[in-house]
Amino acid sequence: MSTSFFQRQETARTNTLWLVVLFMVAVIGIVGVTAGIGYFVARSVNRPSERDRIAETTPEQIDPVSVAVFCGCAAGILIVLGSFFKTVVLRAGGGSSVAESVGGKPLIVDTASGSEKRLLNIVEEMAIASGTPVPPVYLLEEPGINAFAAGYRPADAVLGITRGAIDNLNREQLQGVIAHEFSHILNGDMRMNIRMIGILHGILLLSLIGRMLFMSIRFMGHSRSSSNDNKGAGGIVIALIVTGIGLMVIGGIGSFIGGLIKAAVCRQREYLADASAVQFTRNPDGIGGALKRIASLSEHGRIANPNAAVASHLFFTQGVYEGLSGLLATHPPLEKRILAIDPTWQGNLEAVATTATTSPPATSSASGSQAMGFAPSSPSPSPSPSPSPSPSPSRSPRNLDTWLSAAAMRDASEHVGTPETIHFQYSEMLLRDLSPELKASAGNPYSARALIFALLIDQNPEIANKQIAALRSNIEERVVTLTLRLTELLRQTSEATRLPLVDMALPMLRQMSPPQYQAFGVAFDAVIRADQRLSIFEWTLSQVLRRNLRAQYEPVHDSITVYYRLTGLVAEVSLLLTMMAKVGHTEAEAPQAFAAASATLPKLNVQLSDSKLCNFASLDKALVKIRRASERRRVEVLDACAEAVAADGIVKIREAELLRGIADLLDCPMPPLVDVQRQP
Repeated sequence: MSTSFFQRQETARTNTLWLVVLFMVAVIGIVGVTAGIGYFVARSVNRPSERDRIAETTPEQIDPVSVAVFCGCAAGILIVLGSFFKTVVLRAGGGSSVAESVGGKPLIVDTASGSEKRLLNIVEEMAIASGTPVPPVYLLEEPGINAFAAGYRPADAVLGITRGAIDNLNREQLQGVIAHEFSHILNGDMRMNIRMIGILHGILLLSLIGRMLFMSIRFMGHSRSSSNDNKGAGGIVIALIVTGIGLMVIGGIGSFIGGLIKAAVCRQREYLADASAVQFTRNPDGIGGALKRIASLSEHGRIANPNAAVASHLFFTQGVYEGLSGLLATHPPLEKRILAIDPTWQGNLEAVATTATTSPPATSSASGSQAMGFAPSSPSPSPSPSPSPSPSPSRSPRNLDTWLSAAAMRDASEHVGTPETIHFQYSEMLLRDLSPELKASAGNPYSARALIFALLIDQNPEIANKQIAALRSNIEERVVTLTLRLTELLRQTSEATRLPLVDMALPMLRQMSPPQYQAFGVAFDAVIRADQRLSIFEWTLSQVLRRNLRAQYEPVHDSITVYYRLTGLVAEVSLLLTMMAKVGHTEAEAPQAFAAASATLPKLNVQLSDSKLCNFASLDKALVKIRRASERRRVEVLDACAEAVAADGIVKIREAELLRGIADLLDCPMPPLVDVQRQP
């Protein structure tokens, strides 16, 4: 079982809890200081002026305590509402809103340059290897070398990278940087980081309001000079000056506290992401070389955009001025990060090449004896301090068998959230052999729709004709023509490429307008219903698309963990295991497969579900509830599903697709299932 995945998820949750606690402490402190300033201002206003003393009059008194309470409550409410508002805005925009706020522009394959296409290809490799949708890539026109990942979950994640990174890093260094950012996506850091932006926003509002009040003094001064009757204007101006300065001071203190919170929460996560990148690529020279290259440049990873400070903790390396000798730095010093990866480094930066745009010889591809279809292997060995040797030439995915070993399926959950080098090698092999036309169609917003439709077209000519007729009734003819062309290409390609192609098309599908999304959904459903049946792949594809696209066009609520034991999910788990046992087995074999699956959950009294309940609609409802279990419990369920599928010793590609689809629905990113035990 993927223990490190659980540990990283639990650490991310603990960090989020600490973030909330520190935020509450900061709010209490700021409220107290604000109340004190309000009390001081009220006492100052209550003091009689020289005119009052001469006239022997007593001005109307203001209760300082009431003012202090009002100011403190107002500051607290303002901070909380400001944080809440920012969090809602970020949730609506996801990672894209963060990328755009720091000047990012989306990269499209059709318009990308050679170096930009190299970057997009690396991102595709990493996404397929980690079992996550391919995230959209945003380019920041900044000379410094930097990158970030933003979003609430892999389905709405985006990657941002600077022009300096593309121009100054070679391919293996870019791989190291991208692997580092994918680690943040898989470890749960990304969600915590974007929440931090929203939570700390309320504290920064006080400084902004203080500046606004301070700027309003000029208008008060003009009003005072033009009205002789406004005897109290002087006191109001003084009050505004004191209040404005006070709020600016409080806002400055809040910014300082916010920086301390970000530094305390984020630094250790960078070391972990660096180590994960080395484990993923099995090449410490990749991320190590990138860090050395950054250290050799005068601008390092600096980001000039004025919003960079708010998102400073998201970046690959320090993006804004640290100040106070690095006390507020959200990242460890570059030297320490380099030494953690390369303990033999002597601090010599002169050896770092002045330019690094030429890629070195390829160092990884999947070998024929190491990559097979869609199914995980036994765990890869622990990370090596040096790059692994280049494997032998790979076997073409077009010649892959349509079945996998049972041992590979049983090891599936070992790599949930923890991809390794073999998965990266497999994704490189798959993309290298994939038809250029299929790859191009996945990278274009228009043709991505046709690619999804082509994946649905059945090989049976009679069924295919019904599906094409249904598609023609619900979408423009150009899309139908393109669908037919892509269908022919897909029939020459291994089944193992189907889900990776979907992952590659998802970022382009997210660019559909709401009307296009609605029309796409209607046409998709029509094609599925054309043959009056729902296949395993059709259900899997529909669930993956719905899960990864709905958040872009519809309000979606996150699943809250409420089940820390499976005892409250006996009926749902029983239904899921029953349906998994029926996939690929005869009616006579299904009970035996179910028994094998239930043996992996000895403390749970699961029972074979009635056949009347075994339908995809019931399965949808069951998975919604199972998704609310903790990560550890969800992977236990995946282990049982794998055992049900592998009970007969043979695992077909469609069964592996179903398991990976269910893993995606349960928020357990499962890398490609790579079988190292089978030979060509």
